Amino acid sequence: MAAKQTTAPHEITTMWNKNFIIVMITTTLMTFGHFTINPFIASYTKYLGTTDQLTGFLAGMFFGVAFAFRPISGPLITRLDKRILLMLTLLCGSVASLGYALFENVAAFAFFRFLHGLEYSFLGTLVMTLASDNLPIENMASGMGIYTIGSAVGMSVSPLIGEALIKLGTGIRDEGMGFTVLFLFSSAVLALAIIPVSFLYIEKKTKKELAGIGAWYKNIIAINALPLAAVILLIQTAYSLYNIYMIEFGKEQGIANITVFYTVLAITLAISRPLSGMLTDGFGVKKVIIPGMVVFMLSFLVVGSGAALWMVLIGAVLAAIGFGSSQPPIIAMSMKSVHPLKRAVASNTVYMGIDLGLFFGPLYGGFIVDRFNYSTLYKTAIAPVVLGLVLFALFLPSYKRRLIELERER
Repeated sequence: MAAKQTTAPHEITTMWNKNFIIVMITTTLMTFGHFTINPFIASYTKYLGTTDQLTGFLAGMFFGVAFAFRPISGPLITRLDKRILLMLTLLCGSVASLGYALFENVAAFAFFRFLHGLEYSFLGTLVMTLASDNLPIENMASGMGIYTIGSAVGMSVSPLIGEALIKLGTGIRDEGMGFTVLFLFSSAVLALAIIPVSFLYIEKKTKKELAGIGAWYKNIIAINALPLAAVILLIQTAYSLYNIYMIEFGKEQGIANITVFYTVLAITLAISRPLSGMLTDGFGVKKVIIPGMVVFMLSFLVVGSGAALWMVLIGAVLAAIGFGSSQPPIIAMSMKSVHPLKRAVASNTVYMGIDLGLFFGPLYGGFIVDRFNYSTLYKTAIAPVVLGLVLFALFLPSYKRRLIELERER
C-alpha cells in the first residue's frame, strides 16, 4: 500500500483526524507490547541468576542502545517514509520479544535486549513526530497530552496482564514457562500494531523541503530542544525507578498485590496527562510544570516511607499527577521550539533525554539497592527531580524568546 498525500502539518485544523487517531491506537498497542514485560525485567533477569548490578545494567541496556542509535534514526526519520519505518520498527520489536521467549539464558537475553533497544531508537521518535505533525499548533500541548492516553490505558492493565500470563505459564509447567508465555504475548501484540500503521497517510516532502532539511548530521539534535531533553532526562531517571523496581520493593516490604500500583498510576495518568495539556494551553507552561514537578518529588517520599499498600497507592496518585503534569507539556515545548519540518529532530532529541534517563535510572537503582534497600532508593530519587526543576526554571526565558522568533518567521 503506497503512502498517500495528506494535509501538511501546518495546515492541520482539527485534532481528531484519521492519522492522529491511528497514532493513538498504535501507541496503545505498543504500550501493551512493552509494559506487559517491562515491570518483570528485573524479576526475569534474577530468575536467570544475575546480580543486582547486572540486573540494573540489562534493564537499562535497552535504553542505552536506543540512545547510541539516535544519530542514525533521527536523520532517517526526517527523510524517509514514516509509515514504512514504523511498520519495520514494530516488526523488529516483535522479533525481539519472540527471542526472549525462545532462548532462556543471559547471553541471548542481552542480544535481544540490544535488538529491542534498536527498535526503541526509532519507535518513540516516530510516534511522537506523527502525533505532533497531525495536531494544530495552538492545541499542541493538549494534543500531546491526549495522544498519551493510549499509553496510560495500556499501562493501567499491562502489568496485571503480565502477572496473569506468568501465573498461567507457571501453572502449566514452571516459572520459565511463565516468562515464555509473557514474551510470546508481547511479540504478538507488537505484530498486531503493524495493521493500523499500514493505514497511515503520510505527506510527501517536496524537493525544496528536502533541501531545507539539510545534511544528516544537522538532523541528529535540535539545539533549541536540548535543554528540555536534559530536563526530561532527569525526570525520566526518577520515573524509571517505579517501572523497574516496584515489584521488588513490594517483596522487600512484604506488600501483597503491589502490581495495583501500576493500575492506579496509569489511571491517574490517563486523567492528568490530557488535563495538564489543556491547562498548559490555557495558562502557560510555568503554572503547570513547576507545581507538577513538586508533586512528583513528594511521591518518592511517600512511596519510600510506605509500609502498607494504601501508602504506596497514594504515592502512585502523586507520581501520576506530578509526572503527567510535567512530561507532556515539556514535550510540547520541544515540538513548538522548532520549525515543523524539524519536529522529527526535536522528537529525537527529547528521546535522547528519555533514553539516558531510562538507562541511568536502573544503574542508579542497582547501585543504591546493592548498598542500601529499595526504600532508600525511592527516598533518594527526589534528587534528579530537584535538578530538573532548577534547569527548567533557568531555560524558560530563552524558550519564550524562541517562540517569538518562530512567530516572526511564519
